[in-house]
Amino acid sequence: MSKRLLSLWLVAVGLWGPAVAPAVGQGTITVVLPQPLGMGSDMLHSFFYPIDINGDGVVDFTFEAGVTGLSLRTERANRVVYRPDPPPDLGGLVARLEEGAQIGPSLEPSLGWRSSDLRDGYVSPGEWKFAAIAIHLSTGTASEWPSSPGARGFIGIGFELEDGWHYGYFDAILAAEGGGVLLGWAYN
Repeated sequence: MSKRLLSLWLVAVGLWGPAVAPAVGQGTITVVLPQPLGMGSDMLHSFFYPIDINGDGVVDFTFEAGVTGLSLRTERANRVVYRPDPPPDLGGLVARLEEGAQIGPSLEPSLGWRSSDLRDGYVSPGEWKFAAIAIHLSTGTASEWPSSPGARGFIGIGFELEDGWHYGYFDAILAAEGGGVLLGWAYN
């Protein structure tokens, strides 16, 4: 999609910030946090940041900033976009998406959908299952996000409500060393 076409599309749907295209014919709900949510660890403890995407009182995703990096738990059957590891594909890091990426039931071939529980595909309350966004160890760092101070990007998400699957993204500034700032989210 050309930048001019993307700009016209953004104006047409009333979004002036970064966007990820929703499914055609559906409205987009955008949440811009009045105060961006800083996520980090004190290097001794993990801190959890639960997110209720649609405001129904049920946590849909939980960010975890820990000593070894930043992760995301997909509550229940919810999913996140990731970049699969080479075969035998035993996981992979949560993908950093660029502005204009298409998020829906099907993705570009280099991406996939996953639960943070790779084995069962369902995360039960209290279950310690997280998908890594950034891993930072004394031996090195693994992430699709650049080093400090980090960069703005998007994390694709899919979550299920009574009326079916909804797709969207988290808008964040994250660093490969872990931690960052959540600016908001959007979904169709």
